[in-house]
Amino acid sequence: MMQSLRSAWQARWSQASAREQTLVRIAISVLLLAALWFIALRPAWVGLKAARAQAPVVRAQYEQVLQLQAQANALRAQASGAPVDAKAVLQSALSGLEKNARLAVQAERATVSFKDAKPEALARFLEQARLMAHTSTLEMHFNQSGGLWSGTIVLLLPATGTP
Repeated sequence: MMQSLRSAWQARWSQASAREQTLVRIAISVLLLAALWFIALRPAWVGLKAARAQAPVVRAQYEQVLQLQAQANALRAQASGAPVDAKAVLQSALSGLEKNARLAVQAERATVSFKDAKPEALARFLEQARLMAHTSTLEMHFNQSGGLWSGTIVLLLPATGTP
């Protein structure tokens, strides 16, 4: 069967004029190039364009991961140090919230009440409470008035003897 198709094709091909043979060769070449484009080159081209468009986003995510890794390493290095007296650290950090702030400690919880604190001072206090005293925030209640903050924060103190 295959042999008969091949011989029929060769007979038809030899009867075709040189102009027809050239046109068939061009048509086959165009079809092969189109197939090559749609099967191999176009998907790669589209993927490359998408990768170029996503590169800035991926770079920003990578930088963020590096920052988080550095922060985790810093926290791990702090945690491996000597045990921290969280109450003393909180009391010291409280001085940055002006004189209208007080600390009440009950068991493993510390409640910080403050009034008319500047946002920068409040952010600094929260950072020191988290990083230096190794506390976790359980509750926060804030009110803002005239650019100053008032409210309470309930912190979970670290277990005694562990950072």
